[in-house]
Amino acid sequence: MRSHSCIGKSYKKNDLIRVMDILIKNVSVKVLDNVLYNSIEKLYLVNCDFVRLSDAPEVEITDKDF
Repeated sequence: MRSHSCIGKSYKKNDLIRVMDILIKNVSVKVLDNVLYNSIEKLYLVNCDFVRLSDAPEVEITDKDF
């Protein structure tokens, strides 16, 4: 592999593949983390809307209950 003017050290092909593999894994973890966070956020919003739109349960409490 030819060395680039910006790279002071010449790297082997295996080193570059390893670095690219690490970058791909990091991106995958970030994407999965983002998808998971978005899913949890959507579930929370749907749950809030459901609670807000549903009727509050009417509980009849009388003196006999105490």
